[in-house]
Amino acid sequence: MSAGLALQEAMRARLIADGAVTAALGGAYVFDEAPRGAPPAYVEFTSLDTRDWSTFGEGGFEHFVSLAVRSNSRGRTQAQEVSAAVEAALDGAELTLPGHRLVNLRLMFWSVAKTGQYFGASLRFRAATEPL
Repeated sequence: MSAGLALQEAMRARLIADGAVTAALGGAYVFDEAPRGAPPAYVEFTSLDTRDWSTFGEGGFEHFVSLAVRSNSRGRTQAQEVSAAVEAALDGAELTLPGHRLVNLRLMFWSVAKTGQYFGASLRFRAATEPL
């Protein structure tokens, strides 16, 4: 399994297992791609960029993972609460990745904005991994 896919699966598993995240979402609504008709609020992985971060004799990758929070709220509160729960669950988390070692996982930023008539959020994480 690629390091990026292993990272995404571990992040998703952590979010689904986190009580604060599922409480803020009203369930385990964390998707690679949201199914049609998925009820807001939910978290969706929107992009994963992976770059070679190898050094002489040491392999490694740098990953940038973007998540979107979709809500059906006309206020910022729900998007902010979900974003804060996601940050608490993932920032600095020690995740197990099959075939890889997670060096670190850090939140780079999150932003809440109105999209159409509802508010949502974007979060971007940076991770470094090494092969085992």
